[in-house]
Amino acid sequence: MNVSPVHFRKFLERRLDTSTFLGLHLTLGLVVVAGALWLFASLLDAVLDNAFLVRFDKFADRMIHAQTTPAGLAFFNFMSRVGSPVAMTILAIVGGIYLLARRWPTLFVTWVAAFAGGGLLERLLKAVVHRTRPPYGTQYLTGNSFSFPSGHAMASIIGCGMLVYLLFVSRQLGRGGHAVAIGAAAIFVMLVGASRIYLGVHYPSDVLGGWAAGAAWLAICISVAGIVLHHRGFTLSSS
Repeated sequence: MNVSPVHFRKFLERRLDTSTFLGLHLTLGLVVVAGALWLFASLLDAVLDNAFLVRFDKFADRMIHAQTTPAGLAFFNFMSRVGSPVAMTILAIVGGIYLLARRWPTLFVTWVAAFAGGGLLERLLKAVVHRTRPPYGTQYLTGNSFSFPSGHAMASIIGCGMLVYLLFVSRQLGRGGHAVAIGAAAIFVMLVGASRIYLGVHYPSDVLGGWAAGAAWLAICISVAGIVLHHRGFTLSSS
């Protein structure tokens, strides 16, 4: 089927329209979903095929373990605790109560779906991949679980992403505040992911896989919520 230049131009204009969620915001969401799924699939394929990435993981794990210091272990153990799935569950409960109190049903359902769905997805992926943990960090583990993807990395990116999204759509911050919140969330997520590698409880690809899976699920939840809010007359540009 031939597409005329006029129709193609109008299609691009709709996809890049900043005045409605169905324009640029939804386009960016779909791009994030596609990119994150591609990255996760590539990592999963490399892990299952015992490819070069697996050899690099083991090499990096040995090198990092050889360079650890007591101060570094103490700091990253702290970051691991504050970015743990348990901490993110507390955030989910507090945020859910807040959204119920404000009577924002769409955001409440999105909030619950993001956290609960992310937790279920993480357990499912770990059970399917069945990757064993690195050998060095057993003292920092509670219970038995598999390595790929990192639950801390996945939970922290979903938790911080949803918190930033809530601040954005509730219009609690100005543009400068949004930039600060995004930057702080990004730094926090990176430190949590780095903590899992430094403590020796995850390989680098486990953390990347957690970020990719978490980003994909986060983008799906936000995109669906945005479509619902759009049909109810909410516009992100009206702040």
